[in-house]
Amino acid sequence: MTKALGLRIDVDTVAGAVHGLPALHRILRARKIRASLFLPGGEDRTALAALRILRQPGYLAKLLRTSAFRIYGPSAFAGLLGLGPRRVIDAGPVLADMLAAGDEVAGHGLCHTAWHNGYHRMSPAEVHRQVVSAVADIEQTLPTRVAGFGAPGWQAGFACLHALDSLGLAWGSDVRGTLPFVPMMHGYRFRTPQIPTTLPTLDELPGGLPPVKSDVLAVCQEIDRQDWPVYTAHAELEGRFYPSVLDELLDFCSMRGIEVMPLSGVLQRYLAAGRPLEFHEVVQAPIPNRPGTVATQG
Repeated sequence: MTKALGLRIDVDTVAGAVHGLPALHRILRARKIRASLFLPGGEDRTALAALRILRQPGYLAKLLRTSAFRIYGPSAFAGLLGLGPRRVIDAGPVLADMLAAGDEVAGHGLCHTAWHNGYHRMSPAEVHRQVVSAVADIEQTLPTRVAGFGAPGWQAGFACLHALDSLGLAWGSDVRGTLPFVPMMHGYRFRTPQIPTTLPTLDELPGGLPPVKSDVLAVCQEIDRQDWPVYTAHAELEGRFYPSVLDELLDFCSMRGIEVMPLSGVLQRYLAAGRPLEFHEVVQAPIPNRPGTVATQG
């Protein structure tokens, strides 16, 4: 059985959908690769991200290190002025093209920025409402069923994992970790398997943005080293500004005989290999070059 790389594409903003997804669509189709698209169900309110400067130590440093205003600023102002689509899922034919090509869809919160900023201040009832609403909005708007869910910014906990169980989704990708597992917290065992992101995202690379060659090479080496690697690309980064990085990663996989697939395929491949889905605790932990903490496979 060939080694697999799970590829998820987070589409956090309308600008990412309109201006970033077409480039990623061309890259994937040229290679006959399918991926998992993570889409917010509600309005793009990227301007709210500025509030994290006040609330989260290290966030301003990240904005400066990753040139975030150049990447996200125009989208934020367009949203404030009411220009163009207000939701990613209304962003045009590129989503239809990707779904027709076989890419699967996962929910990615209701309002990506509001979830990212405030998950740990939301009540369990509000978390449940947002997960259910996000999935419903996607399925009512797009001709597809939602396969899974990924909490924005890997901000997740008991309430999020419980909401996934209540919906009966096939999988979640709400955590960072090393391999597929079934989550548990405070002695409670959930049912929905988790397929964690295992590799750093572009905005977490130590050299900052634009990506330096040594950082990209290090990601390739991690793909080779890990048993069940999962990479998260962003329409706003690899799509709009750095498509050559994704090309380089996919070239490496092709050279090494690593099959790139959606996260559903990774879970199927893991189970087909006869590996049991073990229970692992989900904890809050820091990861390099990302402010704050994220849900992590213990």
